[in-house]
Amino acid sequence: MKISGILSRFVVAGAALAFSTGLVSAAPTAGKAEVTAIKGTVTIGNQPAKVGDQVGIGTQIVTGAGSSAELDLGQNGPSLQIQQGATVILDELSFDDAGPEVVVNTKINLQAGKVAGYVKKTSSQSTYTVVTPTTTAAIRGTTYMVSAEGDVYVWDGCVDVQSGGVRYNVCAGQHFDPRIPGVVPNPLPTPLPPRVQPPVSPVGPIINLSPVKPEGGAPVVVQPGS
Repeated sequence: MKISGILSRFVVAGAALAFSTGLVSAAPTAGKAEVTAIKGTVTIGNQPAKVGDQVGIGTQIVTGAGSSAELDLGQNGPSLQIQQGATVILDELSFDDAGPEVVVNTKINLQAGKVAGYVKKTSSQSTYTVVTPTTTAAIRGTTYMVSAEGDVYVWDGCVDVQSGGVRYNVCAGQHFDPRIPGVVPNPLPTPLPPRVQPPVSPVGPIINLSPVKPEGGAPVVVQPGS
């Protein structure tokens, strides 16, 4: 009986330790936001912003007239453009890569002006929201722009917009107009530069099919990297 009781206590203690270890390993990692470009007057908190600055959670970013800032959100983006006359607070940036899929949570509080961004496709458990005084835009895998007045412009993918207790599905080539309210064609060109695709490295020899052949008539074979 004594041995049985001791073993039981060991089992319980081991289970508790495993559970607590699981909780620690499952804790999300804080994301980061780095300023990659600045135009005009931009402040982070009460300080003038500069390229390379890290933006902390809860810190206010303000852009002046004719000004803008570009942020790299890393796992939580990757890219966010804060346009002129904007006031933005990053309420949440976190990711958890302990499971089979990376779970990313991003919340952008847009109080004035406009933000645009490109969001890579994420897991079904991930969230990326832009909150304005009147709307909440839930974004996944798309290029978008949101205004503090509640406008949502989409160039690819779809955005789930909630406004006035009603949900709207806004997809590529569409614009949620809060003044209707409703979904209409998107009249704007994308404010973001085209995403640059990485160059494709050649695989195997490249055969020159030019009609002019060297002496002997054999095609020219160029090895990659030569």
